[in-house]
Amino acid sequence: MSNATTLRATQQIVGTWTLTSIRYRRLDGFMVEPFGPNAKGMLVFDGTHFATQVMAANLPKFASDNRMVGTQQEYEAISHGVVAYFGTYTVNEANRIVTLHIQRSSFPNWEGTDQQRKFEFEGDQLQYGAASTTANPAEAAQLVWKRIH
Repeated sequence: MSNATTLRATQQIVGTWTLTSIRYRRLDGFMVEPFGPNAKGMLVFDGTHFATQVMAANLPKFASDNRMVGTQQEYEAISHGVVAYFGTYTVNEANRIVTLHIQRSSFPNWEGTDQQRKFEFEGDQLQYGAASTTANPAEAAQLVWKRIH
């Protein structure tokens, strides 16, 4: 690959993206929406850093109106329905892989880890997949993001 091609993908990934879809392929091949229908999310790449968050569309409001005073069911719904993480990243154009170097995460087990996402661009969409996931025992995660900036 030429250096121009490498720069193009590295430059193409920079921006702000909104989640179009997230699906996990289970070990039996069945596809599931782990955050339910109409999940919401945002992904930002600024050239060296990234931040992402994905949330179920139907998160419950806390009866107490105080995020520090919830019921067990409210906390469980938030734990299952939200994932957020940030850090730095590198792009391998030849293999079409972005490696996320996770500094902090709402799932602390990811902190200090590197996670690879195989990516493709199609028009104003960024599609990427992860080989495995830590939720809903799954073989792969597939996400589609649409550029908004």
